[in-house]
Amino acid sequence: MIAFIVNPVAGGGRAYRKIPEIRRIMKKKLINYKIFITKYAGEGKILARKAALSGFKVVAAVGGDGTVLEVVNGIKGTQAALGIIPVGTGNDFARFFHIPRKLEKAIDVLIMGNIKIIDGAVINDILTFGNITSTGIVSETAVMAVRFKKFLSGIWVYLTALLNVLFKYKPYSVKIKMDDKELNREITIFAAGVLSYYGGGLKLLPGADPNDGYLDVMIVDKISKIKLLVLLPLVLFGTHTKLKIVEVYRAKKVEIEADREVPVNVDGEILYSKNLEIKVEKDAIKLCTL
Repeated sequence: MIAFIVNPVAGGGRAYRKIPEIRRIMKKKLINYKIFITKYAGEGKILARKAALSGFKVVAAVGGDGTVLEVVNGIKGTQAALGIIPVGTGNDFARFFHIPRKLEKAIDVLIMGNIKIIDGAVINDILTFGNITSTGIVSETAVMAVRFKKFLSGIWVYLTALLNVLFKYKPYSVKIKMDDKELNREITIFAAGVLSYYGGGLKLLPGADPNDGYLDVMIVDKISKIKLLVLLPLVLFGTHTKLKIVEVYRAKKVEIEADREVPVNVDGEILYSKNLEIKVEKDAIKLCTL
């Protein structure tokens, strides 16, 4: 049995418009299913847990990375596996695992029952699939991107938002603890996670591995706008980590103390905090994949 948790506003309403097609495909394939439609932010977690505890073997997030985040936290500790129907703005989780964008092919992945166990991360007690947790100019960009999601999709949302943030951004003063290492930085970019992609296809953590038990961490200290303009195009291909201005680490736990409350982008959702604790959770998520 498959439960579909539909975020009706995801992808500018694309998720909601997919419901008739989901019904048609599931009827054709003779698979038991139920569709749950969220009415408010956070309800995806509630509905996913209800479905998992009702015996659904797969609980599929129909939306973007924010919808996946809610479903992951809803099914935590249950026997249900996470499924993805990628119809959001960024779909970075689905991109990493090559989950098809075509609806019927994505549903076939759920039906095949191929389960992969992957690491997650816990950020301030929130379980995440660990795609990317970021602050600095990338989180400021995510805040700005909300304004453009009605008009644009995919990477163009984030690139347009970045151009609006770029010349106004001022670095944050932070203290960073990583396992036995401590750093003081004025960060332009901080990112940590167990997967690679951010912002609809930017390969921010190219070396990330969701099965190694570690967070990949990337830090860019205070740099000039010209150096930042050199760095950013390289992120598209994941080659930016070769630059001397980019620091790369691996850690099981990272703590950040900022000089003020700052925006933090957690798998497509924004929270504000002065203090962050990020730690890897080994084998946290059962995922339907190819």
